[in-house]
Amino acid sequence: MEIGLVDLFDGSAERDLAFMRDFSQTAEELGFTGIWLPEHLVFFEQYDSVYPYPAAPSASDPERTEVHNKVEDGKARVEAAQDQGLLDVAMAAATVLGFTERLRIGSSVLLLPTRNVRLFARELMTLSALTGDRFDLGVGVGWAAEEFQAAGSPFRIRGMRSEQNLGELDRLWAADDEGLVLPDPRPARPRILVGGHSPAAIRRAATVAGGWYPWNLTPSQFGEHHASFRDQAAEAGKDVDALHAVAGFRFLGAWDQLPDLVDRYAAHGADGVNLSLRMTTENYVETMQSISDALGLVA
Repeated sequence: MEIGLVDLFDGSAERDLAFMRDFSQTAEELGFTGIWLPEHLVFFEQYDSVYPYPAAPSASDPERTEVHNKVEDGKARVEAAQDQGLLDVAMAAATVLGFTERLRIGSSVLLLPTRNVRLFARELMTLSALTGDRFDLGVGVGWAAEEFQAAGSPFRIRGMRSEQNLGELDRLWAADDEGLVLPDPRPARPRILVGGHSPAAIRRAATVAGGWYPWNLTPSQFGEHHASFRDQAAEAGKDVDALHAVAGFRFLGAWDQLPDLVDRYAAHGADGVNLSLRMTTENYVETMQSISDALGLVA
């Protein structure tokens, strides 16, 4: 079972280059598989768009969900201030991978419909070539119309654009493209995981990407959707043994409750879990050590 951490590097004085080095090297030394970096292009004080993710599963009763940390007027809201910074995912990934030897870095998740796919393909190939194929591409279609408007990208057709871009990435990796200068020979294609648990997201994950990355599902919900993911992949002629499924969730319980929760996801088909813990610059070493001990990550 791969155990990843979802956290952010924002360019602040507290989370500077030295912090990125120490944080990533600590994660590697304590046996974590990877660090997964969130992406947003713009944050807003208020959203008209509906925040789509469910509340986190309860640590004491994993089939029950907690209450969202931020609720306004009875509606869940994204937990980020308007002035929250985020470093570019690919550049931050290249930097962290340079500090480590085995640790993987992933995007949690990258807004694929906003990308110029040909330029992005070269960016990905460069990242793969320079870092020894240790980057995992988590992609999503996004949920905030406000963010797409600010990025100059059409919101209503984001699902179609995402599928087109996934197909184009495959094509560019497999064949020459006249007029586009790409690394030659091609480096390894990154693992691609589609975020979300809507029927469309699961279909894309199964038939185009080969990897699935839902957020805050209970173990039984994960298992129900995972069965559909595998079935659709098999119908599409995919090798089901090569599929990759990661359960991401905000963990709110005591450390000794975590092994049971991880085991439940594994029993329902997950081969990885990604934990959002909201660690601070003061407590991240102690927190990582506690989780590593609880899960027995270091022999």
